[in-house]
Amino acid sequence: MLRRLPSKGTIGIFAPAYQPNQEKLARGISYLKAKGFTVVEGASLRASYGYFAGNDDLRLDDLHRLFADPQIDAIICARGGWGTLRLLDRIDYDLIQKNPKLFVGYSDITTLQLAFWTKAALPSLSGPMAAVEMGGGILPFTEQHFWDFIFNEEETYTIPLEPEEIAVWQTGQAEGPLLGGCLSLVSHQLGTPYSPDYNGAILFLEDVGEAPYKIDRYLAHLKQAGIFKQINGLILGNFIDCEEENGDASFTCEEVIRDYFAGADYPVIYNFPYGHGERKASMPVGAQAVLDTSNGWLKLKNIFA
Repeated sequence: MLRRLPSKGTIGIFAPAYQPNQEKLARGISYLKAKGFTVVEGASLRASYGYFAGNDDLRLDDLHRLFADPQIDAIICARGGWGTLRLLDRIDYDLIQKNPKLFVGYSDITTLQLAFWTKAALPSLSGPMAAVEMGGGILPFTEQHFWDFIFNEEETYTIPLEPEEIAVWQTGQAEGPLLGGCLSLVSHQLGTPYSPDYNGAILFLEDVGEAPYKIDRYLAHLKQAGIFKQINGLILGNFIDCEEENGDASFTCEEVIRDYFAGADYPVIYNFPYGHGERKASMPVGAQAVLDTSNGWLKLKNIFA
């Protein structure tokens, strides 16, 4: 369980992957300050090292400093990109376990969130980032789901499955820890000590900018690792710009994905509002969840003490 973010608390921001756009970062910081939060900025926000926001040492130092600082109540990543996978074997997971706090991000941040859950039993929130949504004009849907989840004091938080938006491929009810994130990162992390146990989990997946053959490759990896036989349910979010654009023979992204789950004996939903699209629900990595296609909802257990 995490300590709850105070309404006027302190939020640390850093860039564990790609360097953020400085204009969007400034707007994101202003957005959080306008909400009444104090913002502490990591050195990686202004750093550049190739396509990273500073070298591995700098980004790792930011992460450790923000978790170790008792004045910081939550950490929101500036953006995703590339580079977090490089950090996993150097993170002080004991430090994180002893200083649990809300950690927010998605995309490349998936690798950190899965590692934190695996090595430190730390739940986190796959949600909007400071130099992306918060700095680029966050949609009301995305904003509401993010803050409502964080400040919800009920035992559970319910997200309705809107029938005009979400396709139910397999019906049923499933319960288990909510695990997943960006498909390509879930796949790349598999086979390392930082990949979680998916047995009994509700898996959620999304991706961006991956051609259908790459989606096929990632799903084949998960299937052959036995993941699809271990899980209790599957939530497929948005797959943005994941179609073949070169005129080559191809399946659609949806056709590729559907083929893997046509005979699944657990609930499977497609086009859930989560991922790299602007309209997204926040998903708590590691939280107990119930997916019920008959009643049309996803219930998420509160991760805060």
